Order: sequence, then structure tokens, then C-alpha cells
Amino acid sequence: MSVTASPSPTPQHRAAGLLTVQVVAPDGVRWSGHARGVTVPSVSGSLGILPRHEPVAAVLAAGVVRVRPAAGDPVEVTVTGGFVVVDDDEVSVLADGTVAPGDA
Repeated sequence: MSVTASPSPTPQHRAAGLLTVQVVAPDGVRWSGHARGVTVPSVSGSLGILPRHEPVAAVLAAGVVRVRPAAGDPVEVTVTGGFVVVDDDEVSVLADGTVAPGDA
């Protein structure tokens, strides 16, 4: 899996209706970039995040984080738990750990 440089939110990205997303695990950044939406497995159920989402912090259950990048194919990262924080069109997924494809 390739990792992109950590993007900074810009007025152009906000005007384009994009989120700035980072999916981070203890061993490094799993995905970083601009996205149209993110879905995470919270302990209360699936949480869909789109631009202009209200600020929220939630505990993640084990499951799949799905990112719809601004360009390219959707990205899925399987997490073992963690937290998600959303504020001002910035989404930070802080995973306890991730599972590589085929290891599930």
C-alpha cells in the first residue's frame, strides 16, 4: 500500500467539498489524502462522514474503514479498533492496529 504525503486543508479543497483524511496505526500512516467521504465502524454502528460534518469523536470497533478518495479507487483499511476524530473537514482515524489483506 502506498502512502501519500500528509495534505493540509486548503480553501480550495474545502470549496471543492473535500475532507482531509489520515488513517494512522501505531506502525505508521496507512492512508492520507483528500477524500469525498469516509465510513468508519464505530461501536455504535457505521458512521458516515461527509464534508461539513459536525465535529465528533467516536470509539471504533473492529471493522473496515472505507475512504472515497477525491481521485482514484476506493480504499479499505481493516482496523482492530481505535478512535475517529472529525473537526473542520479534517478526519483523523487513530487505529489500535490494522490487518493486512489476506490476514483476516
